[in-house]
Amino acid sequence: MNEQTTRDQILFGDVEDECTGIITCIYASVDVIKQAIEKNVNLIIAHESLFWNHGDHTDWLIDNKTYQMKKKMLQDNYITVWRNHDYIHAGILCHGKRVDGIFYGLLKMFGWEKYIDRDIGFPLIIDVPKISTKEFINELMEKLGLNGLKCFGNIDGYTKRIYIPMHITGNDNDKITIVDKENIDTIISMECIDYTLGIYIKDTAMLNIDKCILAVGHFNLEEPGMKWYGEEYLPTILPKSLPIYFIKVSDMYQFQINKGAK
Repeated sequence: MNEQTTRDQILFGDVEDECTGIITCIYASVDVIKQAIEKNVNLIIAHESLFWNHGDHTDWLIDNKTYQMKKKMLQDNYITVWRNHDYIHAGILCHGKRVDGIFYGLLKMFGWEKYIDRDIGFPLIIDVPKISTKEFINELMEKLGLNGLKCFGNIDGYTKRIYIPMHITGNDNDKITIVDKENIDTIISMECIDYTLGIYIKDTAMLNIDKCILAVGHFNLEEPGMKWYGEEYLPTILPKSLPIYFIKVSDMYQFQINKGAK
C-alpha cells in the first residue's frame, strides 16, 4: 500500500486515543457522528470521504459554515474518522479467499454468492433465478431500504442476468459492449449518465429487447458492504469486549412523484 496515494487515511482525530468503540458506515454523516456521541464511540470507519471531495482536502473549506460545525462536533467529542476504501475493495480474506468486501457484503445480503458468473471483480455478473423485473425492483427497494428507484428501459420484463458495473461516468463504451456481448438484461448501477449507458438502454428497450437499468445510487449500493464489514468481519478479528456498530446512512435520495405525468 502506498501511504502517499491510498485513500485509506485518518481523516480526522488522533490514533493515539484509546478506542471506546467503533461505528462502521458508508459515510460519516452528521447523523452518524451524533450516533457516535450518543453511544460513546470514538472511532468511525467510513468508506467514503468526510469532507465532500476526493482526497478530503480542507484548505478550501476554512470559511465554510457546514465544515466548521461538522469539524467542531468531531473535535469536541474526540472522535477519530478513518477511511477504509482501497483496502476493503482490494480484498479481505474471507473463507480462505480474498474478496472485495464491499460487493461481497452486497451479494451476501441478497443471497447471491452462489450465482456469481465469475470471481467477485469487474465485470461483476450474476445469474439469478428468473424473476419479473418489477418484483425484483420491490425486493431491491425493501432490502436496501430505498425510498424509490430511478429506472431506464423496460421494467415490464424479467430479470435473470444482472450486471453491476463500476462507475458510470460518461465514457462507457466498455460497459455497453459488456451489456451486449454478455446478454445482460438488468443493470444495477451506482451512478447513471443519461447520455451514454442510459440512452443506450432506452434505445435497446424501444427495439423490444428486454433490458433495463436500476439506478440505485453509489452510497446505497455500497452500504451493505460496510454493514457486513462491521457486523460480521470486524468481530472476528477484534476483542469481543469492544463495541462495534453499523450505522445506516439511509437512502441518499428523496422522490417527489408527479402523479399527472404520462
